Amino acid sequence: MSEKEFDVLIDKYLNDELGSVEKNNIERWLHHITDQKAADFLTDAEKEESGIRIYSKLRTSIELKSTKKSSAMVRKLHPIFKIAASVLLFGILVFVCRNGLRDLFNIERYASVSNSSSHITKTILSDGSIVWLKGKSKLNYPVKFKGNLRTIDLEGEALFEIAKDPVHPFVIHCGGLTTRVLGTSFNIKSTGKKVEVNVLTGRVYLSSANSAPVILHPYQKAVYLASKKAVVKQAEPVMEVASLIKGTEYNMLFNDARVEEVLRRAEKKFEVNITVKNQKLNNNLITADFTDQSLKNTISMMSEAFDLDFEINGQSVVMAAKNN
Repeated sequence: MSEKEFDVLIDKYLNDELGSVEKNNIERWLHHITDQKAADFLTDAEKEESGIRIYSKLRTSIELKSTKKSSAMVRKLHPIFKIAASVLLFGILVFVCRNGLRDLFNIERYASVSNSSSHITKTILSDGSIVWLKGKSKLNYPVKFKGNLRTIDLEGEALFEIAKDPVHPFVIHCGGLTTRVLGTSFNIKSTGKKVEVNVLTGRVYLSSANSAPVILHPYQKAVYLASKKAVVKQAEPVMEVASLIKGTEYNMLFNDARVEEVLRRAEKKFEVNITVKNQKLNNNLITADFTDQSLKNTISMMSEAFDLDFEINGQSVVMAAKNN
């Protein structure tokens, strides 16, 4: 069965347009995908997190369909809500075993990372953005961004290096404050009573439910006060950059550094393997600032400086002399 045929079949089921045999087959299939045995391979957190999201999407779709029917029709659809409740408990199986249903409802699979230590941890998102998660903090994010917005949730503190994408704004929800950017670097710190945003590069747009929006530029900061639900732009400049980036690999400023050193730093920061076909290149010196640049931009700038071609394939990068 093609994805289109599958889509039509689900629509007919929700509209009560199937015969008794087809309807029974669909209901048996829905029960099958929530089989308990398959769920044994997943953690409780994965079941709960993804299950809730699947159930929400499924319920919304059903409710949209059912509003066009009479109350009698709604009563006929009650069994599917019972099936949806099973999906709530074991919904992650839909992602693992039934990609068709996942795509049908455009469901995002979410991941979560927590840092309870005093050390800073690094998370590279699917768009190439880097999040340096600081102590006693938690980050929730889609495994792969979908739709028009790149949206994540933060508790605590993190330094962000957001990959530039004017078409898909990046949105962070943190303690009542919404931070929206296109591609920039900044630090967000939430203490419960307030959320402080310090901008290093680019522009940052801040908003909350009961406050006028605030736009921050490099080396500016603002504070969201939870008690007043207001965003206040601070008169004093951003705190020392050294304090914000301490314990991270944010700084990529080089002064007469060997190319080999620059590439090793890039490998560590972006978690890739870089191969240079001409080993003599490694001894050349370079002065450049790759801070707040993506992997692609970093490699592209270096390749242009030394007249090289490059190819990025997943976590592998190859740089070689141009074939003139």
